[in-house]
Amino acid sequence: MTRDLPGDLWKKLTSTVGLVVTRHDGTVNVMAAEWATFVNKQPLYTAVALGPRTASRRRLEAAGEFSVTLCAEEQAGLADFAGSFSVTDIDKTGSDLVRLGTPEATATPWVTGGVLAVECRLRETVPLPSHTLCIGEAVAAHLPDEPPPPLVKHGGMHTLGAPVRRTDVVAAAQLRPDGTLRVAATGPAAEARAPWQVTLLPPDGPPVRLGAHPPTPHGDLLADLPLPPAVPAHGLRVRVERGHATPGTATVSAPRPAPTTGTPR
Repeated sequence: MTRDLPGDLWKKLTSTVGLVVTRHDGTVNVMAAEWATFVNKQPLYTAVALGPRTASRRRLEAAGEFSVTLCAEEQAGLADFAGSFSVTDIDKTGSDLVRLGTPEATATPWVTGGVLAVECRLRETVPLPSHTLCIGEAVAAHLPDEPPPPLVKHGGMHTLGAPVRRTDVVAAAQLRPDGTLRVAATGPAAEARAPWQVTLLPPDGPPVRLGAHPPTPHGDLLADLPLPPAVPAHGLRVRVERGHATPGTATVSAPRPAPTTGTPR
């Protein structure tokens, strides 16, 4: 551990490269934004972080709109090119790899061939110490018929790779103020229809089965269970099982006082 933060810590971030298009004063520019993300679901808001010397930031603010294309892995060369030159250097849209789509809800075109493209109206700019976060509301979306694999940025550019295969249950348990035991757990999606099996593990004595419990609509477990009267309410652990997944265990936490003000998180 160090308090002297390395200057390249931001390269530990993993994200999908975005191609930001701006249209201003009759010209169109495309730039690569390593920090492009969604920051709200309904309505869908898109945020791009643009540096202080980025001409696209001034163009974007002046136009009040922009588009973002989340790159496909085959657009690695285009992303590198778009991020290497400024609109003040050259018109990058002349490259044969820049294929622009016709906008539907704005006047700003979008780069075709990506995983997703959204047309956005600028809703807010947030000044940061060096960058500016430009937040836009998506007002039109363009999806390909066959979604290509995304271009992943993690230091260098990478392909996405195979999906992670989950095999384990992850659980937590806590005593409630009323003396009941709340148990929460998640597990592999392949086991989603199977019931959850909960077992209490006292510090002394044999395990105590607390029965089978149905999953939530999302396939998880969230259940309040009565404690057997003969079991001491300290030093307890639980084991949660489902299907063929590796069981999950947890120490039972003490009750947490109810908040007096504010919204619980």
